[in-house]
Amino acid sequence: MKLIAIDLDGTLLSRTGVITEANQEAIRRRQAKGDLVSISSGRSIHDIEELLKRSDLSCPILSGNGAIAFYENERIYYHALPKDVVQELWDVAHEHGAYVEFYTNAGVKVLRSGTDLLKGELDEVLPHDQSFSREWGEREIEIQNEQFGLTYVDAIEDIDFEADEVYKVFVYSFDRRKLHELRKLYEPRTDILITTAGWTKIEIGHPNASKGMALTQLAEHHNIPQSDIVAIGDNLNDISMFEVAETRIAMGNAVDPLKDISTHITKDVEADGVAYALDHYIDN
Repeated sequence: MKLIAIDLDGTLLSRTGVITEANQEAIRRRQAKGDLVSISSGRSIHDIEELLKRSDLSCPILSGNGAIAFYENERIYYHALPKDVVQELWDVAHEHGAYVEFYTNAGVKVLRSGTDLLKGELDEVLPHDQSFSREWGEREIEIQNEQFGLTYVDAIEDIDFEADEVYKVFVYSFDRRKLHELRKLYEPRTDILITTAGWTKIEIGHPNASKGMALTQLAEHHNIPQSDIVAIGDNLNDISMFEVAETRIAMGNAVDPLKDISTHITKDVEADGVAYALDHYIDN
């Protein structure tokens, strides 16, 4: 039995946010052979559950970049951030005027003013940074708002950093200088782990939460040796997952650092690269 961990954005999900029929069928074929196919994503547990439900798929879920593991309604583990840490992370982001999402046991919570903040930032940044288009930026904002399980709050006090068991703090910005300043403030901390799935994002979790650690724990839970672990991804937050997998498949659209440590490079996400990888690069 193989344990196959698949990333979502840029890997399994198309740009329109769906799991294509070709990818669904390829996953079912691997499951029919007895393989354990898991989803490993920075997205929230509620968002991933809905995406799988819409595709009629049942898979173990490694959510929040490895902060949570769920399978068949069983919580395998949950790494929540201490409330004082969440408060400090928020204080820094708020001081810099950054958009923040809090991943909680009740879904993703975000200030109602967040979308307007991002739209205003996009207007400010575009005249000085022409490395991306307005169309791309507006679509990025739409993607954030399309997440399943979003809860909008009027004030930060409406979020209980302890009772809500915050497992990921997600910072988003189109302003490269702002992100650089935030990273300088966050990175010296030893009580958090920072990952990213793109230049606009800072994803912060528990120091024991990474895709690699989550994949290792899932393999141990099911007594699967490292030689039978497969990882498929596209971005920097997938590196830790690749480091524990014997078979490492980078998407055609993956970043170069991931391709450099891969054993295979499959087709792009929009060409159903996951389906191709599942059918061609994994030994039976």
